[in-house]
Amino acid sequence: MRTITLHNGVEIPQIGFGTAAIGAWQQDDSRVTDTLLKALAVGYRHFDTASVYGNERALGRAILQSGIPRDELFIVSKVWDTEQGSDTQAAFERSLERLELEYLDLYLVHWPVPAYTRETWEVMESLYDEKKIRALGLSNFRKSDIEQLATFARIKPTYNQLELHPYFTQKALVEYCQFHQMAVSCWSPLGTGGWSDVKTREKPVSDPVIQELAEKHGVNAGQIILKWDVQQGRIVIPKAESIEHMTGNLELWGFELSDEELATIDNLNRDLRFGGDPDTAHESNRQVQVPE
Repeated sequence: MRTITLHNGVEIPQIGFGTAAIGAWQQDDSRVTDTLLKALAVGYRHFDTASVYGNERALGRAILQSGIPRDELFIVSKVWDTEQGSDTQAAFERSLERLELEYLDLYLVHWPVPAYTRETWEVMESLYDEKKIRALGLSNFRKSDIEQLATFARIKPTYNQLELHPYFTQKALVEYCQFHQMAVSCWSPLGTGGWSDVKTREKPVSDPVIQELAEKHGVNAGQIILKWDVQQGRIVIPKAESIEHMTGNLELWGFELSDEELATIDNLNRDLRFGGDPDTAHESNRQVQVPE
């Protein structure tokens, strides 16, 4: 598994497994655990979850049942909007308990809530000092949020997870993050999963340019998009529920996209956001509860 080295020296597998809404939103049962066990069996070692996904327990069960040594895994979770500020420490401990782990490899602020960022980050820094977290990161943070964090952060974030796909490339923000030594990770790299109401024909996987490149290289459309990301040094965390898709998302090394092909995909950008917008997401996020 190819890795990227974060600025604090921690290595993260470049291809991870996204766990949001396996089966259904906040589903946490044997079906979710079985899906995660399949992902472990085909070779995934980097798993991205969050307290609000409601499936940390299922991931914990899968890790335990797999028998894979903890130090071979890279586990990521996130603190939700309603847990930020004074509840951050307790929220982290709840995540660890649900996952049945002693530490996390990466812990993220799920969405920017500027009023709470300082208090949240300072708790995370303490957890990092205590070696309960190996790396600290962000999710959905805008340039203004990162600038705010820089005014007080003792420990720099290593990573920013963004909605990023060929229709929403966020080029300026990506370059800003990379300049500041933050790895960029892409959620919904294929243009949203089954949890959204976006029709398949409207997603980048159905774009004629992507389809043509897939045919040319003898791979599927998803592999073209993921290769576009990894070739440019980004981390991807696609979700998959079938063995075919799980293995396909890992098999990106038998072909290469030319600079011209990478640019062609870049040019598909429409500034089309399928998921939440950090400018407005907090209002609706506050209505979403983290399951016990």
